[in-house]
Amino acid sequence: MSTYSNASELHATSAVNSILSKILPGNKEIKPSKKDNNTKRSKGSGAQLIDHNLKKMVAVQKKDIHKIKKKEKINKKHLLKKNLSENKKLEKNAKLQVLQKHKNNGTLTDIEKKYLDKLTQKSIRNAKSWDLDEDEKEESLELQEYILKNDSNNKNRVRKNKRRQKVKQFKEEIKENDNIVSDHRYAGLTPGLAPVGLSDEEESSSEEEPGNDDW
Repeated sequence: MSTYSNASELHATSAVNSILSKILPGNKEIKPSKKDNNTKRSKGSGAQLIDHNLKKMVAVQKKDIHKIKKKEKINKKHLLKKNLSENKKLEKNAKLQVLQKHKNNGTLTDIEKKYLDKLTQKSIRNAKSWDLDEDEKEESLELQEYILKNDSNNKNRVRKNKRRQKVKQFKEEIKENDNIVSDHRYAGLTPGLAPVGLSDEEESSSEEEPGNDDW
């Protein structure tokens, strides 16, 4: 555009100088004003600079908007994942409490037992893995603590039951042995009565025998 304007200006100036030379011979030729050209160039450069800055500003704004939207999307995704993890954790804890109650009451079903075994195996695998995030590590540690505590309580309960059973059995054996010894001394003895077959004379003689010590 500027090149076309300059060419037009030079053509017009040449035409004017040709007419003046015919009318006024010896008159100085008119030269194009360099100042005007520089002014036009500076104006054109200023306009181009403004246009460039505006385009750059728009591009930066678009880039910032894209970054903001991307960050908001990541934050929403992270929040959603956190909520799902917390809900899953609450559900698992509720299940474990129910299973613990059933186990203490001795009403644990085969399906519930398999579920506990599955959680145990999963906890062991997770404990051996190093590729766990913080939520999974915390969940795995809680599950391990629950399983270890549960196993410890069960073992203590089993030991107590065995010890109680042994004490009870020992007392019953002692009682049976006492009855056997009593029955052996007086085979035909009726509780509260004298031994069967023992005459009154034998009984009286047995009472008098201590008096022979006077001899």
